[in-house]
Amino acid sequence: MRAGLNVLKYIAVFIMTVAAATALLVAAALIPRDAIRNNMTESAEFLKDGELFGEKIKGVDGSKIDCYADSILLGIAYQYDSGHPLESVMKSAYYYTEYQNENVNLYDAVTGEYEANQQYMRYWHGSIAVVRPLMMFFNIQQIYIINAVIIAGLTAWLMVILIRNKAYLPAVAAACGLILTSSWYVPMSLEYTWTYIIMLFASCIGTLRAFKGNMRDTGLFFMITGMITSYMDFLTTETLTLLVPLLLIIWIDIRNKGHADVKKILKSVLFWSIGYIGMWLMKWGLAAVILRENVMPYITGHVRERLGGDIGIAPWRYYVGAVTRNIRHLFPWEYGPAGIAGGVFIILGAIYTGYVYKRKNINKCNIYIYLILAIIPYIRYIVLHNHSYVHSFFTYRAQMATIMAGGFFFVVLIVGETAGFRHNT
Repeated sequence: MRAGLNVLKYIAVFIMTVAAATALLVAAALIPRDAIRNNMTESAEFLKDGELFGEKIKGVDGSKIDCYADSILLGIAYQYDSGHPLESVMKSAYYYTEYQNENVNLYDAVTGEYEANQQYMRYWHGSIAVVRPLMMFFNIQQIYIINAVIIAGLTAWLMVILIRNKAYLPAVAAACGLILTSSWYVPMSLEYTWTYIIMLFASCIGTLRAFKGNMRDTGLFFMITGMITSYMDFLTTETLTLLVPLLLIIWIDIRNKGHADVKKILKSVLFWSIGYIGMWLMKWGLAAVILRENVMPYITGHVRERLGGDIGIAPWRYYVGAVTRNIRHLFPWEYGPAGIAGGVFIILGAIYTGYVYKRKNINKCNIYIYLILAIIPYIRYIVLHNHSYVHSFFTYRAQMATIMAGGFFFVVLIVGETAGFRHNT
């Protein structure tokens, strides 16, 4: 009886979240185009004058800013039809030409009033529920600043939570993860921003609840997190919203109980996956019903492109490159000879320390858990090898979870289970 009620609760929350998410996009679509025209024009002019994938630091691919995706997002937001809001939300169309780049296409659509001619229905584009209302008051440069303030504020909040609870190791691990993934570039692109905001917010709420011992609805928490990730993200660093909060919760469990709760970990991964995949399937299903057309050709083409694709290299180079290119973008590898030397020093130092000071009696279960979670981003790179190879300049940030898990792994290996895990009362 109780299990049945729990299932009904999860289904009810899932349906309500889908309904609320759809309603938010419809509400954004109801905003008259004239209300966002001025700030949209300023945004289009700004993007038109820049590069599609410009580097903030020459020769550093990890500093590339994806204006291409931002132009498409703004193009969809601009083309929402307040007269047919639900249909336009489902279709997510924008103005496109083959002979111009997307920055110029956006500018022409806004200044020349060209109508949408290209669908992008495979994503929810939920961030438009935030961006379109903001466009009533701010242009994209100002929105970048707002996002930077939000990310900085959430990062500070997380650090305060961890330090106040004497969770110094997770605070250092999270800070290292943010540094090595060059998170300071994240607010400069709308595309990069949403998973970081979701990750940091979920980490704050998750750690607060874990420190209070209030994690009865772990599955529900991660299901909603997965749903929001699917809703907001443009397929960038989606695994961050699962792995970073989960790693922090695992650390707290080990400190309080001396061991990780494997059942809770599996439940978290399962329900985040259900939320993430289920939300995506709901978009496709709703689009098919509301638009009364077969959307599967669009979807299958998208899946084939992300899983495979052909850029003219040998298959083995594709798979290996999907991993190595992402690793290469980590800070400080791309910052000249000094950066390479620094990266080598970090790796050799970790290996030496782990080999020389390895303890004999360690909890192997905890070690294995950290290792498994650490390799999840690389499994993602291999499965979506086309996407991960071509877009490595932003997908590399998923390794923030690997860095954190690696930090926990080495501390347990060297110091053992007394490495701040037990809470002294």
